[in-house]
Amino acid sequence: MSTRRIAGVLASASVLVGGIVVAAPASAAPVTRIVNTVSDFSCVFETAEGALVFFFGSSSSMDGESGAQLFVEDQDATVLVGEGGTASISTGSFAADVPVNDVRGEEPVPVGVASIEGIRTVVGEPVTEEVRDRSGNGWTTGTVVETNYRVDLTSVSVPGYTVLPGDDDCTSQDLAFDVKTTNPSAQIYNDSDFQSAICTLDGLPNGEVRLTGDLREPFFEVVIDDGVNPQKASGRLPLRGGSGEATAPLIDLNSEQQVAQLSISVELTKIGRRQQESEAVDGITQRVTWVPYRASITVTTSDGRSGVADCYAEYVTEKIIIRPSANTGGH
Repeated sequence: MSTRRIAGVLASASVLVGGIVVAAPASAAPVTRIVNTVSDFSCVFETAEGALVFFFGSSSSMDGESGAQLFVEDQDATVLVGEGGTASISTGSFAADVPVNDVRGEEPVPVGVASIEGIRTVVGEPVTEEVRDRSGNGWTTGTVVETNYRVDLTSVSVPGYTVLPGDDDCTSQDLAFDVKTTNPSAQIYNDSDFQSAICTLDGLPNGEVRLTGDLREPFFEVVIDDGVNPQKASGRLPLRGGSGEATAPLIDLNSEQQVAQLSISVELTKIGRRQQESEAVDGITQRVTWVPYRASITVTTSDGRSGVADCYAEYVTEKIIIRPSANTGGH
């Protein structure tokens, strides 16, 4: 469960299409329980005029807020836009109305109101997902129950267009959240990144290599590009004690066919001392630490090619501490 998805239930701000935008209250309790159901629908219609209609809506049970949006595309250009609408979504039905503007001129021109109504019927069994999500030193735990619906339209109208609804033009779902979230007085966020330079592979014509991602299991990319038939191999490379090996198919990027099997070995060696910088502004402290490495890399292919490289690399960690003083002024 992503933090972005969980954020969709944590406050009572405005509803956007597809979810709820929220912010924790400034004086939040140490633990807050959130019980909320977000219901939505999404439709794409063809029209007799050849344009496509995109119609969306959502609502929240926690605060009664709702929203709806529409846009119409004709020959890859947007001709109508509807925003600021409202939606009513229950277990068995939904409806929405949206004021629509023609946006083909220099200024939007109101052209009327688009509307939609339909019946929702549960499809399959609800699916329960356990939530255990961490953001810095804050935690969100609980459950999310997802219920999917079949949509049968009863009416849809868009100013200036004859909509041709089909059986599978709409989808709809409910996301029922029952979660607890902590709101510590000081929030702490940690991030880390390992990255090497893009290095030439000596002995392997037109070959280059790069390492990125996690220090213990970096992602490797090897590219052999002669300007005509570029080839690439990539994958994860687990390191134990700074050393590791991996294999991956070498793919011709033009044909997308495998041309060989590529093997890569890496040995990391620290080449300098750990360094750190720190800065504090308005209650926010940022600390950045980095350690330099040399990555000794050997690459071989099953068709007899090979190359080596000594790459400069860095492991960077960042810690951000946000204290209550950083949230003064209502932000």
